[in-house]
Amino acid sequence: MPGRTERLLGIAAVLALAWSPPARARDRFYHLGQQMIQVIDGDRDAVVAKIPLRGWTREAAVSSDRKFLYVTASRHLIHKVSLAEDKVVATADVSGDGWDRFIYGFVMAGDDRTAYAALMSRTARDGEAVVGAPVVAQIDLASGKIVRSVEVPWGVAQLVTVKGGQQVYALGKDLYKIDAAGPTLKVVETVPMFEKKWNLLPFWNYSWENGGLAATNYYTPDFMGLLTVDERTGEIADIPIQGEPVMAYSVIFAPGRKTAYAVMDDLNVIDLEGRKYRQAVPLAQGTSYAVNLSSDGKKLYVGSGGASLTVYDAATLKPLKVLKLDSDGMDLRRVAF
Repeated sequence: MPGRTERLLGIAAVLALAWSPPARARDRFYHLGQQMIQVIDGDRDAVVAKIPLRGWTREAAVSSDRKFLYVTASRHLIHKVSLAEDKVVATADVSGDGWDRFIYGFVMAGDDRTAYAALMSRTARDGEAVVGAPVVAQIDLASGKIVRSVEVPWGVAQLVTVKGGQQVYALGKDLYKIDAAGPTLKVVETVPMFEKKWNLLPFWNYSWENGGLAATNYYTPDFMGLLTVDERTGEIADIPIQGEPVMAYSVIFAPGRKTAYAVMDDLNVIDLEGRKYRQAVPLAQGTSYAVNLSSDGKKLYVGSGGASLTVYDAATLKPLKVLKLDSDGMDLRRVAF
């Protein structure tokens, strides 16, 4: 019975597709360096593109559709990078109107047309330097112009948008909650950190790689801990780590959020459930700022302060490959396609 056989084969094919494992994410890593971004293919662990740009790069944010990476450079430029073409397609400058402005924290606003930036500013009047009050400002990404802003205390260095962009959390000496839902930006709450003897190091934030969880390490006289912010709910959590504190510039969570990895002069493994350090290995390439993970959590990528990137097996911490790059770098971001 040919008809029945064909129907059965068709059903079998549909069931096979339904039960087939999902396609593996294609990871690309973006090494933010001097005058360039180098693109590393996560399958081959090889540089596949070099994106020239102006200035030395620092913060980065990705559009919701994963088509564009916005990268700050020289503290005042915002480069729009096409991830399909591996090139800069537009650049905005936040300086203007007689003011030099400097970015020390950057995050997308959620509409893919604006971003929030923590800004310091300066100008000159009658031959004298004038320093403006620090602000968190919403920036038009096409023009670099300030849409609205609110004054904040000195020292803000990281921003996190929460509750679908209804609020912005600004991390500095303390954490400041900014209401962004109304016509003006307004600081509505201060969550004290400094009075707890916390010293935050909020310069590296891998929130999109962490599945919407921003994490930054802090230090007290007695221990290191992790401060996390859930971008979906706005919940703030504290994870104190037992044992002699390790020094770390940046930290990233593994899938499942049971393990974290931190880097400075060593690669440290943190047991998040037990709240203790599990393992540490010296970094052969020296002091490192950035750490990132493959989407499946099987490989670690550590960016040194120099022009190299080391790929580690996340389970054994054995180095798999060292990539020699064309520029020193400050950060490494992952986008999965």
